[in-house]
Amino acid sequence: MKGWLLDTNVIASLIAPDGARSVKVWVSALDERRLFLSVLTLAEYDKGIAKLPPDHADRDRYAARRDALEERFRDRVLPLGDRVVRRWGAIAGRVAREHGHAPPVVDTLLAATAIEADLYLATRNVKDVRHSGAALFDPWNDDPSLFPISPA
Repeated sequence: MKGWLLDTNVIASLIAPDGARSVKVWVSALDERRLFLSVLTLAEYDKGIAKLPPDHADRDRYAARRDALEERFRDRVLPLGDRVVRRWGAIAGRVAREHGHAPPVVDTLLAATAIEADLYLATRNVKDVRHSGAALFDPWNDDPSLFPISPA
């Protein structure tokens, strides 16, 4: 693996003043260049902002956070290209066949992105992607030393 795809729940914990200490300590020890976002994380911020009434007091603050996040990860925001979407289709079909229900779309698109980009998927939401085939890391509970990164 060459790095980490950060799920939105990891980003939320990093941004929140009362976010999980384990997540903040883990990320502070990493090389920032090894951290990646999916365009889906930015879209989840867009969705949350759009759900707020236009005059909501927090709307500008959330938009500023999204913009800062996009700037911070400027060259490390991964798109949903053909290979990712096709991988997602294979994962979703297999999981539905083997487990009797389709997995959540956004979560398995993140898993497909991580697989295609050779990244660990850092998420607290392990239960929804455990059958995806992605290498999963839960920064709330897992020992980072057990997740080696290949040399740059």
